[in-house]
Amino acid sequence: SRLSLQNEDYANTLRMYEYLLKEYPKTELYPYVRRMTIFVREQQARRSYPVDKDEVRKLIKDYESLLSEVGININSLEALRNMALLYAFYLDDRQQSIALLNRAIESAGKEIAFADKCKLDLGDIYILENDPWEASLTYSQVEKSQKDNVLGYEAKLRNAKLYYYKGEFELAKSVLNVLKKATSREIANDASALSLLILDNTGLDSSEDAMKAYAAVELQLFQHHYNEAVDSLQSLYARYQDHSLADEILWLQASTFIKLDRNEEAEKALLKIIETFHYDILADNAMYQLAQLYETKLKKKEEALRYYQELMEKYPASIFVADARKRYRRLRGDTIN
Repeated sequence: SRLSLQNEDYANTLRMYEYLLKEYPKTELYPYVRRMTIFVREQQARRSYPVDKDEVRKLIKDYESLLSEVGININSLEALRNMALLYAFYLDDRQQSIALLNRAIESAGKEIAFADKCKLDLGDIYILENDPWEASLTYSQVEKSQKDNVLGYEAKLRNAKLYYYKGEFELAKSVLNVLKKATSREIANDASALSLLILDNTGLDSSEDAMKAYAAVELQLFQHHYNEAVDSLQSLYARYQDHSLADEILWLQASTFIKLDRNEEAEKALLKIIETFHYDILADNAMYQLAQLYETKLKKKEEALRYYQELMEKYPASIFVADARKRYRRLRGDTIN
């Protein structure tokens, strides 16, 4: 079930958990499996746009019913945290979310890592609340508590992103330079990518205005202000289409349109990257994303085949080639052993 969850195969994961609930209702595993059943449904709900608020409320009720049934203990603590995040990101009830996270932190006892995970969430919610100072303070507490652990590096990365959102690029870069050496490959990669983005688009010979405006849009997206972000990106591209950030602006536009299920607009943005910035670092990303869009959302098989093939021919060193080849062969109907 863990593997199918990692692969986002929610239907099968749900079937497995429901089987365990039915066959083993009186075991120690019950609270965990019950929570995971709700969590999988939550993942399904998050993948749809717009997210169905009634479904979110139903999930919260299920979490509440689990907590009243088994009480707050090591097996159910995550339910409190999940409820808090649903309130914050999908029902815009940040105060309820903050109250639940504080309750989870108080109930954590010796589970210090869990409490610190909740503090990272709390920091995120302070960003939603436009309170960057409180967010930074909360992240810094986790940095101290989890020094040299992955959670501590994660807290550092979130502080660096906060500096970036606020346009404090020198501060962001100094933290990111430390994180590039982090033991967690994922965090080191994220730090390197953000550091490179800042480095490539600021400097002695260029104003930081474009980068500040771009970072402000990323903050809008983090705060789930998608429609405002779409408008900002359009005016940003009109103003900076000759800037080194132009392909990044189009890429962010395409990603946002895909999230909003505005697939034809995403298609236009991706085509623009392929046609205008075919020599740039995002060209193979755009071609792969476009082929996937044709395959899964727009249901244009021939176009999908064409762009998978083009990706393999034009960008043979791309990290997407292996997957593109698999998808191409499956779409074409080849027998794959």
